[in-house]
Amino acid sequence: MRRFLCTVLVVLLLLSFPGCMMISYEDTNGEDDFSLQTLTDQDIIGNSSCSKYMSSTTTMGNRTVCKSQTMSGVETLFQKRMENQRLDILVSCAVTKGNARLVLVVDDTIVHEFALNKDNQHLTLENVTGKVSLKLAGESTGYTVTFEWK
Repeated sequence: MRRFLCTVLVVLLLLSFPGCMMISYEDTNGEDDFSLQTLTDQDIIGNSSCSKYMSSTTTMGNRTVCKSQTMSGVETLFQKRMENQRLDILVSCAVTKGNARLVLVVDDTIVHEFALNKDNQHLTLENVTGKVSLKLAGESTGYTVTFEWK
């Protein structure tokens, strides 16, 4: 009996951890306004933690598709260290709900913001040096982001 109670206690303790670690930001500005209300540039640059529900990431060759039914926080979709190289990326972004911002960060600077709900956004940067990250910040966001690095 003592062993059974210890097992139940351990299971209950483990189940309580995900609830403590969940990040949730509400969409406070309505269904038609996708702009962020809570997350700031500093959050996007310095933070890469999020909570997701019903999400997937699929990569075939250079093409990656990231989807989530609901996400809150900041997610790094792709990261690469570059040394005086050319960066060539093609991005499509569809947001179905919540608030979102999709940005390209080099080291600690946001260098480009991609439009939401727009396909085939092409960006080329020359002589890029540093840690390059494609980041999505979301507040109760449903999204599909497709990108190709060349």
